Amino acid sequence: MGNKRHFKKGDTVYILSGEDRGASGKVIDVLTSSERVIVEGLNMVKKHIRKNQDQPQGEIAEREGTIHWSNVMHEDRWKRNHLTAKEAVTTQEAGDKAEAEE
Repeated sequence: MGNKRHFKKGDTVYILSGEDRGASGKVIDVLTSSERVIVEGLNMVKKHIRKNQDQPQGEIAEREGTIHWSNVMHEDRWKRNHLTAKEAVTTQEAGDKAEAEE
């Protein structure tokens, strides 16, 4: 199995599968023991909180759930692999123009 980690806090990742497929976000936390990552604003789950002094009525809080790291990819790597031919030409032209202006 191996616990080789390919992600760290602050990386921008692209979701490959699941309900949030196609979205991207920033990694908040990496859980190496379970091979999972928590991505900001994605895979939201509801957590029921019992009544206590702070919350006399109780509460249903929404927070980010974990995603297995095989279901995410670095966003820049995904973009590099999935550019269409037209997009590749326009990005190359934009880079050439920037170099010519310098």
